[in-house]
Formats: sequence, C-alpha cells, structure tokens
Amino acid sequence: VVDGEDFEPWLDDAKSSIEPFYWKRYKQLLVQKGLPKEVVISTDTVTDKILGRLGNPNKRVTWDRRGMVVGHVQSGKTANYTGLICKAADAGYRLVIVIAGIHNNLRNQTQERIDEGFIGIDTGKSQKAKNSASKHVIGVGKFNPNNRPVGLTNTLKDFNKSTASTNTSEIDSYKVPVVLVIKKNYRTLSNLIDW
Repeated sequence: VVDGEDFEPWLDDAKSSIEPFYWKRYKQLLVQKGLPKEVVISTDTVTDKILGRLGNPNKRVTWDRRGMVVGHVQSGKTANYTGLICKAADAGYRLVIVIAGIHNNLRNQTQERIDEGFIGIDTGKSQKAKNSASKHVIGVGKFNPNNRPVGLTNTLKDFNKSTASTNTSEIDSYKVPVVLVIKKNYRTLSNLIDW
C-alpha cells in the first residue's frame, strides 16, 4: 500500500457508527454461493483496507482522494469491488460509478453482478416490466429488499443523459445510494459529466 503524505485514517474511528446493511447482505450472498469462510473473511479484510484509504464521506470539507487497486485474472476482483461498493454505501457514499470495459457485453456482465450483489433486482427485467421490480428480486434482494439502491443504468442500457434527466430527483434527495455501471467510452463519460 502506498499512501500520500496527506492521508488521514478515518475508518477505525467511524466503524462503530456504521450500520453494515449492504455489506451484511452481500456477505450472506457470498456464503450462500458456497465461498469458503476464509475467502469471505479475506474479502472483508481487503475491502476494509481499501475503504479506509478512501476519503471520509461524512467529512464536511472538500477533499480529493484517488487510488488504484490491481488484481490478477480470476483473483476475486468482482467480489472485492462489489464488497467495497456495499461498504462504501454503508459508510455514507451516495453516488457509485463503476466504469466497466469498452464493450457492451462486459458492461452488461458487470451490471448483472452489481444487480445481484448490491441492488438486489434484475434491472433489465425490471426496466422492461416497468413498475413490477418486486417480481425481479435477485441476489441480496432475497435477504432484505429494503433500502434498494437506485440504478441509473440497467442490463439493457448504458448511461443515457436524457433518460437520467427525466428523473427530476437530485442525488441528494435519495435516501439510498445511486449506482451507475458505464462503459469506458468518451461519449458516455462526457454525457455523465455534463449531467
């Protein structure tokens, strides 16, 4: 781990006040899928290390943290970043943007995994059926469907500025986190920044 000189540890002090709602559901999913206990414990430890290096979302001053996590092929990166998303949401992060590959198939696959491990519904089926999301509960949604994050993308569609703009709510008005899974594409990133 390489930290900047201005790094201020915060997670150890904040941990007792964080309700691990999203992480608990995801941990339960990992156990249900048959992951060995050691892998679940390791995922918990690693995601705490990474979260602790992010800025404190409840700090009331401007801050800027950047970082990179590197992993080998088939080393559990998806489980780790999904666990990190869950813990970040529990800690108070309100907006999560996952940048996944340059092609639709990888973006869609990543969306499916975020649907299962964080959102708790199949966003594509839910989008097709419109207001019947409760019929498309998957993954963590089966353990506890409450506090479902708002997905501004789904397994059928990448981020679209006009679609997102039809949602008149501001991110601050949501009581749950907002998540987007987008392609690594100049136009998509520009539209997201403009929005």
